[in-house]
Amino acid sequence: MVVFIVRPNNRSLANYVATALKYLGTSKVKRFIDSRGEDIPYLVDELSQNGTKVYGLTGRDLFKEYKLTKYNSKLSVLKTINWEDKKALFGKPALCLLGPKNKKFEDLPKKLRVCINIKYKNLAKKYLNQLESKGYTFERKYLAGSTETAYSNGLSDLVIEIVYTGYSINKVNLAVYDKIFESDFVVIGVKND
Repeated sequence: MVVFIVRPNNRSLANYVATALKYLGTSKVKRFIDSRGEDIPYLVDELSQNGTKVYGLTGRDLFKEYKLTKYNSKLSVLKTINWEDKKALFGKPALCLLGPKNKKFEDLPKKLRVCINIKYKNLAKKYLNQLESKGYTFERKYLAGSTETAYSNGLSDLVIEIVYTGYSINKVNLAVYDKIFESDFVVIGVKND
């Protein structure tokens, strides 16, 4: 039986992919599909619906975003591989609310412009809804690239973006106001498949 593995085409994740492949074992014939991390859950879902034996390797953050969109999906996390990187600000990727380094969130006006990485539209929505229940209002802008640039060019007051080393946020004088979601590396698939 051929087993498909949908893996991220990001070379910096090679150690996590290798660990995941050890978990999946070596007894079956594997065919690899390389993809962007945010597309992996969708590809795994589509292939599994066609009866294909398939696993995906991606970040928990991207899988959570997928589940907020496709809440009735049969996909689940089969294995968590802890993300441990001393170079990462929080030891792992973390989706964060970012704002001006020299201020606190509580000192900002109640009406704010926020730039959100489009990959995290639903996680951001859920988080911002909680803040709106406390009297804040947000004009939301979505980008598929560097959200920090929107801030540095005066197009937003806040940013919701994944933070890894913190280098890019320091470069534009942003600070982490809140961690929204911490990620690990996960193997996803349909249980008992």
